[in-house]
Amino acid sequence: MVDMKRKVIKVGTSAAVIIPKEALLEEGMKIGDIIDVEFLKGVSTSQKRKERIDPSILLYAEECMKEYKGLMKLLSDS
Repeated sequence: MVDMKRKVIKVGTSAAVIIPKEALLEEGMKIGDIIDVEFLKGVSTSQKRKERIDPSILLYAEECMKEYKGLMKLLSDS
């Protein structure tokens, strides 16, 4: 776990915290990852969200979607 102080900055109407590249690498995170952030009495923690679906199931679902793309399109249009 990387321990650091970071400033909350304004981004449009939202807020953001900049995470240094070194910290991302150390925690195994990359741009686009979804992370869990927990706030406890002024202290926050974050960690990379663990994949909840077996990768083989995701692969099978992608193959099915490719194979039946035309049929799914016909069904959605009716």
